[in-house]
Amino acid sequence: MKIRNDLISIKIGKKHYDFQNLILDEYLKVFAKFQLDENDIRSIYVDKGLSYLLIKFDTPIENLNNESILKNEDFDVAVIFDCMANQEVTETGAVIQYTYGSSGDFFVRNYETNETTSDISEYYGKKITALGFNSTFWSGTIVGEVPVKAVLDTSNYNIYLQENQDFIVTRKDIITTDALFYSKDKSKVPGPIHLAPLNGKAVLKPNILTTEDGIYSRTGEDRSYGMIYSVGLSSYVERIDKEYIIGQDIEITQNGAELTIEGLNNVLSEIVRHPSKNIYPSTNLYPTKSNYKYLVIKYKVWQDVASGSYEEPVYTITDTGYYYHQAIPLDKFGDLELKIKYERG
Repeated sequence: MKIRNDLISIKIGKKHYDFQNLILDEYLKVFAKFQLDENDIRSIYVDKGLSYLLIKFDTPIENLNNESILKNEDFDVAVIFDCMANQEVTETGAVIQYTYGSSGDFFVRNYETNETTSDISEYYGKKITALGFNSTFWSGTIVGEVPVKAVLDTSNYNIYLQENQDFIVTRKDIITTDALFYSKDKSKVPGPIHLAPLNGKAVLKPNILTTEDGIYSRTGEDRSYGMIYSVGLSSYVERIDKEYIIGQDIEITQNGAELTIEGLNNVLSEIVRHPSKNIYPSTNLYPTKSNYKYLVIKYKVWQDVASGSYEEPVYTITDTGYYYHQAIPLDKFGDLELKIKYERG
């Protein structure tokens, strides 16, 4: 899997700036960690969505590189309640565009005072030296440390927050995979939703949550998630001939932004090329054995099903019965070590 930041666009009044930002190692690790435990998928610690914009004023953040571990508190404020996101999932991955800020007032979280306010007048005329992107705006003292996922250094540009001028930041990311995709129902599961920052749409019909008096109701925010269930060998993308269930037949380990699965063996599989092993068209034509052509990763589709009431919703991670495959052509035989890498594009 590769993730590429296609665009960071900053609009302040009539001025417009286009950049590409630095995707940090911590973001790549999130994609890897998300595959390991379905009980963790609603946690902000493994949230792939970048719903919050962080802003650093006046002084730059020093020594930025891929391995930088930044906290929200390394920035001055977070823009909250003003993010719109549009996501498209295809067979080769996902494209997502976020828009932060607005043409009107917006709310910020001040990390020095730990207060939220719509009064941003104290920041007018201040130079924006860096933008950060994260899945939460909370400080580490409240929820624990959630490392910033991406950062843009703007310290070499004269970009200032100005009174009575629109402030809008647009971010576009493209996540791709070379693996072949298969789903038995593409209307429900159109692509590898484990790569989608906002995960997938509801596969099961969402429940309607109603107030106790029955006056107000809303649809539960039911998202679907792709989680690795098994790895197998096959000569076809749509099926697995020899399957190994994770945690039962085989183990998977995480090392940073890489998942490793050991213990697979691409042994010869018998393929019968005519009705019976005992029927031979000639003495020179008979059943042969062939190596498997694909290593197939099976992803079960889970859904965050909402129940309960409008006031007190309860979310349950539910196996939907749907699944999809990611197939990788094999060019090696014998013992195999599978490495799933999450990289920058």
